[in-house]
Amino acid sequence: MSNPSLPLLWLSGPTGVGKSTVGWEVFEQLSRSGITTAFVDADQISLCHPMPEGTTHRVRARSLAAMWPHFQHEGLQCLILAGFVDTPEEVREYTALLPDAAFTICRLRVDDAELKERFLGRGWRPELVEDAVAEAESLERSDYADVCVDTGGLTVSETARLICDRAGGWPGAGWPGALPAATLQRVVNRRNPPPTPREEAAPTSVPVPVLWLCGATAVGKSTVGYEIFTQVYRTGVRAAYVDVKQIGALRPVADDDVDSHGLKARNLAAIWAGYRAAGAQCLIVSGEADSADTVRLYAESLPAAALTVCRLHAGPATLAERVAQRGRGGGPAIPGDELRGLAPDALHRIAERAAREANALDRAGAGQLRIDTDGRSVKEVAEDVRVRSGDWPNLFG
Repeated sequence: MSNPSLPLLWLSGPTGVGKSTVGWEVFEQLSRSGITTAFVDADQISLCHPMPEGTTHRVRARSLAAMWPHFQHEGLQCLILAGFVDTPEEVREYTALLPDAAFTICRLRVDDAELKERFLGRGWRPELVEDAVAEAESLERSDYADVCVDTGGLTVSETARLICDRAGGWPGAGWPGALPAATLQRVVNRRNPPPTPREEAAPTSVPVPVLWLCGATAVGKSTVGYEIFTQVYRTGVRAAYVDVKQIGALRPVADDDVDSHGLKARNLAAIWAGYRAAGAQCLIVSGEADSADTVRLYAESLPAAALTVCRLHAGPATLAERVAQRGRGGGPAIPGDELRGLAPDALHRIAERAAREANALDRAGAGQLRIDTDGRSVKEVAEDVRVRSGDWPNLFG
C-alpha cells in the first residue's frame, strides 16, 4: 500500500546558501511534532564517478525514486530534499519518477555579501566562493521554483519556519492529526515489505569489490572513505561511495529498528543497484558495523559483493581531538552532525564514549582489517587501507 501525493519539499539554491542545514532543521521541527519525516541530501545519492557530463540529476532522481518505497514502508508522511537544480527540465527528471509525490520547490537566496560569508564559514574549497556568487546570480533569472525565500539575516530555525509558512503551511493542514493512521500503515507495511532491488550475481561473474569502513564515533570513517573514493575514481575506475548514515534519516524511528539499520540496508541495496546499472565497478561504504549481525544485515543486501570490512582505530587522545574539532565545525559539513556546536562538557562525554566504543570493537576483533589512524593524515590512512586490502579494488588481479 502507498500514500498518494505525499508532500515533498525540495530546497534548492546556490552552493553555500544553507540548503542542507535548513532542510535538516525543517526535518527536526516536523519529526519532533510527531510527523514521520525523511530527509535526503541530493549530493549524497549521486556519488558515482566518473560519469558522463549531464547525468548527475538522472542518477540522483533514480536513487531517490529507489529509496521512496522504503521510506513509505516506514510510514513516511513527508520528505525534505536538499539539492541544487536550475531548470524545469532537470526538475522533471525527478517528478517523472515520483508520480505519487506532491513537489513543492523552494529556492533559497541571500545577497552576495552574506553568501560569501556563509560559503567561507564552511571552511571548504574557499577558492570556489566566486563561482557560488555567479551561480546565485544565474539562479535569479531562473523560473523552476514554486516559491523563493530570502534567508538574509535569519537564524536557521527562523528560516525553517519561514519556508514552511511561505510554502502554504507545508506539509499541509491536518498532517499532525494524521499520525495514528500513519502508525497503523507502518504496521501494515511491516507485514508486507516492498521488494528490495538487489544485484544478482551471475554464476560465472566476478564478485564486485565492496570496501566497508567502520569504527568508533569520530574516528574518521566518512573522511577516509571519501578519500578512497576520490583516489579510485581519479584513476578512471567508475567508483561509488555511500555513507549509510546519510540514507536513513527518518524520524520518529521505528520501535523495532531504533538504529534504522533495516531501512539503511534496503536503501543501500536500492542505490547500489542504480549505481551498478550506471556502470560502477566498486563501492566504498562508511557506516556502523558494531556487531556481526549488523555486518551480516548489510552484506545480505549486497549478495554479489566481495566485502572487505576495515575497522579504523584511534586512541583516546586522538578521538578527543577529533570530537572537539567536529564540535567547532571542522571537517566536512554533514547534515545532522550531532557533534557540531555542542558545549565542551558534552563533547568531552562523547569523546569518552568513543574511546569505550573503540575498546569494545578491539576486544570483539571487529572487521577483517584493523587500521590505526593515530598521528596519520587522511591520505596516509586511505593508502594504507587500500594496500592492506590487496591493492583495493584490484579489479584485474
